Amino acid sequence: MKALGLASAAALALVVLCADGARGQGCQSGGGGGGTTSTDGTTTASGSSAQLLTGPGSWAYDVMRAQQVRAVYAQRQFVAAAQKAARDRLRKEMSQAVARERRQQELYRRSQAKVNAMALASK
Repeated sequence: MKALGLASAAALALVVLCADGARGQGCQSGGGGGGTTSTDGTTTASGSSAQLLTGPGSWAYDVMRAQQVRAVYAQRQFVAAAQKAARDRLRKEMSQAVARERRQQELYRRSQAKVNAMALASK
């Protein structure tokens, strides 16, 4: 996972470098696209150069979308884990309450048995 994050950071740095150097000429490392070449050999961009490198279809765009998908997935997992922890905590509290009630009933039963035994012994 760290290697993927490092690769993503390196790719974004490359995108920034290419975007700075592109200014209507396209990236030299093969990314980008979207420009048109005129008859005199100059390239004109149909949008901003940064958008060409980070727009739909580019590798940087795919990397950013994958990061967004991972972030949403992680957030959903976090919410699900929090809900499960709340359910588990509630179940634990309920079972502890039942156990306390049973202990109280057992103590009451024992005290009544003592009282009855003392009453029979005093007769």
